[in-house]
Amino acid sequence: MKPKARYTTRYGQIAPQLLPPDLQALGSIAFTEHDFTTLDAWLAEDGWPAEHMDAAMLEGYLVALLAWPIQLSPGAWLPAIWGIRGWKVAAKIATPEHYDRFLALVIGLLQELEHRLTATPRAPTFVLASDRTLLSTRYFAGAAWSTGFISALQFNATGLGSRSVLSRVALENIVEIASLRTKEPSAMSRVAAELRANVSTLMDERPARGAGTVKARGALAAA
Repeated sequence: MKPKARYTTRYGQIAPQLLPPDLQALGSIAFTEHDFTTLDAWLAEDGWPAEHMDAAMLEGYLVALLAWPIQLSPGAWLPAIWGIRGWKVAAKIATPEHYDRFLALVIGLLQELEHRLTATPRAPTFVLASDRTLLSTRYFAGAAWSTGFISALQFNATGLGSRSVLSRVALENIVEIASLRTKEPSAMSRVAAELRANVSTLMDERPARGAGTVKARGALAAA
C-alpha cells in the first residue's frame, strides 16, 4: 500500500509512515507453495523482534481468525505477527517495499487458508498437510501451530459460550497440543491429523459473519 509521507517544519519530508492496509483495496492475492516457503525462510532470518511468529504459529493464528471470526481491524491483529504490541511496524520490514511484500504474503496466505478450509472436501493447510520441514519453527511445529491459534483467541475468548460441546472439546484439544514438546519422527503426522479434525469441527460451527468481521476475501475489516 502507498505510505503516508510525514513532514516537519524544519526538515521537510521524512520517512514515510507505514499504515495498516485497506484489505478491500488489496483484493485477491494468489498464494502458492513457493510463497509459503519464501515466507517461512523470511521468518527464519535474523532481525525480527524476539516475540515474532514462526510459520507454524502464523498459520495457526490465521486459521483461528477464520474459524473464530470477530470484528477486528488489520491494525489490531497484524503487529502480533512481527512481535510488537500496538501499531508499529518491525524494523525488519520497515521500508515500503519490504512492508508491502510481507503484507502480500501474509494476506495471500490468509486468503488461501480460507479457500482450503471452505472447500468441499476441505483441503489440508500448509503446515498440517505433511511432515513439512520448516526453517523458522523453533520447537515442535504442532505445538507452535496450536500456540498461534490460541494467541488469536485473546481477541474474543467470550465467544466460547455460544459454541457446542464438540467445539469446546476441539478447542481444549488444541490447547493441550500447544504444550507438547516432542522430537518423535511420527509425532507431527498424528498431531496434524488431530488438528485438522479439530479445525473442521470449529469451521462447521463458524458463525455467520456480518459486515466488519474477520474475512479473508474482500476485507477482514476496514483499516
